[in-house]
Amino acid sequence: MRLFFSILLLYLSSQINILAQKKTDNSPITSPLKPPYFFAGNFGELRPNHFHSGLDFRTQGRTGLPVFAVKDGYISRIAISPSGYGNALYMNHPDGTTTVYGHLQRFNPKIQQYLREKQYDHESFQINLALSSDQFPFNKGDVIAWSGNSGSSGGPHLHFEIRDTKSERVLNPLFCKFGITDNSPPKIIALYTYPLTDASMVSGEQIKKRFETVTVPGGYRLKNNSAIEVFGKIGFGIQAEDYYNGTGLKCGIYSASLFCDKKEIFGFKMSDFKFNDSKYANTQGDYEEHIQSNRWVERLYREPGNYLDIYAPSINNGMLNLDDGKGHEFEIIVCDAFKNKAILKFKTSSAKSYKPSKNGHFTKEFLFDKENKFKNDKIRIEIPKGALYENLKFTWSTAPAPVGCYSELHRVSSKFIPIHLPYSLSVKVDRIPDNAEDKALIVSIEPGTGKKKAIGGEYSKGWVSVQAYVFGDFSVAIDQIPPVIIPLSIRDKRILTDPLKIQFRISDNLSGIKSYRGEIDGKWVLFEYDEKEGLLTYTFDYQRIAIKKSHLLRLVVSDYKDNRSEYKAIIYK
Repeated sequence: MRLFFSILLLYLSSQINILAQKKTDNSPITSPLKPPYFFAGNFGELRPNHFHSGLDFRTQGRTGLPVFAVKDGYISRIAISPSGYGNALYMNHPDGTTTVYGHLQRFNPKIQQYLREKQYDHESFQINLALSSDQFPFNKGDVIAWSGNSGSSGGPHLHFEIRDTKSERVLNPLFCKFGITDNSPPKIIALYTYPLTDASMVSGEQIKKRFETVTVPGGYRLKNNSAIEVFGKIGFGIQAEDYYNGTGLKCGIYSASLFCDKKEIFGFKMSDFKFNDSKYANTQGDYEEHIQSNRWVERLYREPGNYLDIYAPSINNGMLNLDDGKGHEFEIIVCDAFKNKAILKFKTSSAKSYKPSKNGHFTKEFLFDKENKFKNDKIRIEIPKGALYENLKFTWSTAPAPVGCYSELHRVSSKFIPIHLPYSLSVKVDRIPDNAEDKALIVSIEPGTGKKKAIGGEYSKGWVSVQAYVFGDFSVAIDQIPPVIIPLSIRDKRILTDPLKIQFRISDNLSGIKSYRGEIDGKWVLFEYDEKEGLLTYTFDYQRIAIKKSHLLRLVVSDYKDNRSEYKAIIYK
């Protein structure tokens, strides 16, 4: 009998836990900001190296607007960074979702006080704090923060996300229906046509082609309203934009579908995606086109190394064999999240045959589903499996060393080829100044201008090695120049020109700012860092420093090659 009751208690306990886990808040969410709503970014739109994972609420060029909890829950994470989301809050909710609020100016006072104490405990501005459910609970509609322009924000706005708490899958907030309406369909700007093999062509050439569109009753057609001559395996892409209720603020599209002779060939929807899959934006979008022309183009076919799961069932991954000698009718339907749609119709004609030009020279073929290596006495390259989206005709060549560099110029494939994972790059040093080995690093060289950008790296036994994220032109440089510290609120290293704060502008010539430390009277003080502006700001904290006396201020700034600059001043406060 005792055993029976024990089993019964275990069963009831498990059911209670299951019910607790399934507890949800089915009430509509409130908006994180007061209306009216204007957007600077849409969920899932293409960005450099990532999909945009939320909505960007414009704040009309202002900061300091109240930000509200959209549902009951608790603050589960506080993250402070000089880049990225800047000042950000993460809030967990009973329905199994997490909301994210980024680029904030400041937090609810009780959160702000807790944060400040932790930053002083860790002696760090940048911090990532995980919190328990009983520390900072809030109800729907409570003010949790105020909007700002922190981190990598390009202007004042609020970045807002919804994620599945357990899986970290990001969800499209537009389906939460918190008062946003939109009756404006997307706009289709241009069609892109891609020859996908050496035996494919578009309009007689083995290069992609762009065809502008014009509006017609019922949708769009090509400006040149004639059939596109194609041959072989072909892919299509679409340049399109979405506009909320005619505001003129362009955003990315929600979905697109490709039909050939009224049969659906390919389609995608931006309802949700895995947060860790965000970099697949480099293959869903035409990476080369964005780098060259600053245009965002969505592919309507799937490259073999693309493992996103946003696609509808497709035929041959959207790649069409158009060498059948027949003409075909195509339709592309582009939609936003409110079911407004735009339709492009066009035709293709099939060439009877196509004689491809001779393949250009390439060094070695790299396979997308294999590890790839290339080595000689000047360079070593190891590309892991999964780093490429398709097979690559890899090229490598050299040129004389650029001015101020200590190796030959190495042309590694093309900067227009995207990389999903970092790869190992090592470059042989020709010569290097005495005692400068620890200052050596690999730099990319911009063709035409010769401008250097640090990639990083360490010297060992005549080689400089780094984990690189791009292809392009590389050489070895040295960085022996310390960062620059410019005081903005102190004159003559003693007179305060701002009674509320101390501010510096810091910069580095090459390897970049790695760390900084500010002290008053030998004790660490909180300098907040705005990386995009290069600003360090300390706001006087009278709970931590004495007033009406002289203080020794010291600031040390280091770059990634451990070059250091120091600034000292005697200030009266």
